[in-house]
Amino acid sequence: MAGLAACSAMIPVTIGGSLEHPTATFGVDPGKREKACLGGLAVHETANAMMRPVWTVSAHGRDCRRLKQVVYGQAPDGFVTDVPAQALKPGVRYSVVGYGWTSWPAATPWRGGGDFIFEDGQWRSAPPFVPGR
Repeated sequence: MAGLAACSAMIPVTIGGSLEHPTATFGVDPGKREKACLGGLAVHETANAMMRPVWTVSAHGRDCRRLKQVVYGQAPDGFVTDVPAQALKPGVRYSVVGYGWTSWPAATPWRGGGDFIFEDGQWRSAPPFVPGR
């Protein structure tokens, strides 16, 4: 059982859309969205020393919901808003983390996400974070 608990999968999460309504999409190719069994999603402003979230949602209990995308500030059906969405700012680095369960071949936990920044009218992957810079 301990071996199974240590196993986990990675499902990429990408961000697109506008500054006001960014969309988290699951899968390797944003053009070919995949459904992910999502248990929760959190967005943090990385410049905040406490890494307090600016928005979080989670599925009821240990359930997860199969979704292709989530729009910032809009809790999907079957989810609750744990931290209400705050206005996002251009030029600020945000960390987005999703988690849930895979369904094939055996249910294992997954996690995915990354750091993103809104610049020049679009969301981009942020370069690696270096503390003190």
